[in-house]
Amino acid sequence: MSVPILDPSPPHPEPSRLARWGITRSTSALLLAILLIGMGQEIWAPFMGLYIKDSIALKPRIQNLLAGWGWSQSTVVLLAVGLFGTWKDFQEGVYYYLGGRIGGSLGTRRALIAFAMLPLVGYGMILAWVSPIVAFAALPFIAAYDSISQPATLTVIGDTLKAQHRTMAFSLQSIQRRIPRIIAYISGGALVTALGSVGGVRAGVLASAALVLLAVLIQAIMLRSDSKDNAPRTAGYSLHLLGRFHPELRKLLAADILARVAEGMPRELFILYAVASGTSAVGFGTFGITAATFGQLLAVQAFVALLTYIPVGYIASRPGGQKKPFITLTFVFFAAFPLAFWWLGGQFGLWGLLLAYVIAGLREIGEPARKAMITELLPGDARTAATGLYWAVRTFAVMPAPIAGAIVWLAAGPAAVFISACAAGVLGAIAFAALFRRDVMTL
Repeated sequence: MSVPILDPSPPHPEPSRLARWGITRSTSALLLAILLIGMGQEIWAPFMGLYIKDSIALKPRIQNLLAGWGWSQSTVVLLAVGLFGTWKDFQEGVYYYLGGRIGGSLGTRRALIAFAMLPLVGYGMILAWVSPIVAFAALPFIAAYDSISQPATLTVIGDTLKAQHRTMAFSLQSIQRRIPRIIAYISGGALVTALGSVGGVRAGVLASAALVLLAVLIQAIMLRSDSKDNAPRTAGYSLHLLGRFHPELRKLLAADILARVAEGMPRELFILYAVASGTSAVGFGTFGITAATFGQLLAVQAFVALLTYIPVGYIASRPGGQKKPFITLTFVFFAAFPLAFWWLGGQFGLWGLLLAYVIAGLREIGEPARKAMITELLPGDARTAATGLYWAVRTFAVMPAPIAGAIVWLAAGPAAVFISACAAGVLGAIAFAALFRRDVMTL
């Protein structure tokens, strides 16, 4: 017996031409805020591995303590960077869940504005002290906004647009997010190259603080969508909401987890392997590139991603358009990137890395379709809470991956990290292709 979709779309007025492309007052305000805050974070966030490494090197007391324990500085750097990634995932998982709950009960507008203020506390801590411990302590504040904005974005689009317009809306919003990231990656890499990892990260954090204040002002003035969930608290605000997930959504979630393991294991370690390092360790700085070059590679990744959004959004949004092929390709590229980074970079140098980051950009080819599919399959009366729960479950499941990647590096070398990540991604792609048998539009 077929399972009915739990999200019958409420009647919507016929949207204007701009609204059909996802451009409304509320979505514009939300995207401008996400754009500004996300751009600020991407100036410095990709370089936190170098910041942690160099901030440890600047602390003689830490080095003396490590020597007394018989630990090398490189071992501690790897474990600290891996643990930072795991700590980041933990914070994001908590905020996804709480963000869904708070956004569903408080309202998306008030929740977004309140959460946007939290990163300022973390930025102040990083600007006040140079320490790897401060980086860990600041993260709970910095991670707040992005995690609340994810469920809120899906809710705002789900509430204001018909189902056939949502994939294109997600495509356009992804483009709006990627364009400033290109600028941020290049700027951040240049700052770190010019000022060092510590000085460059702190300069980027200062810019982030200014952009957060501007984003709060924009949201306060322009954001009008203030949706709340309608489900009873017992149904809409607990882990029992997982039981209301569509069976196909659970399959998507399982494959998504494996794909994110492929991303998470080497995520914090890419920069240590690629960028020239003063710390001696097996694999550190293997490719010998600068932070500026690393930032440019990230910009290539973002540029390739945005090139895919319009054609894929258009094709998947057409009557009878299929989302599954594009989502499957996303999982394939998630699996391919770690192996491509290691092998192509090792074989062909900078040109190989360039091709690897093209592959990394292609990981986004199915993201708009995946988000639209999630929106269609979530319970309509608790969409914000359910979205937060989906992201929280995925993030908590992936949380051990970064520290596991660091441990695998120490035990078997960096190559083992990239190969293991690829294997996890392959399992995710196979699982989705084999188990997700029907496109949502045909259910």
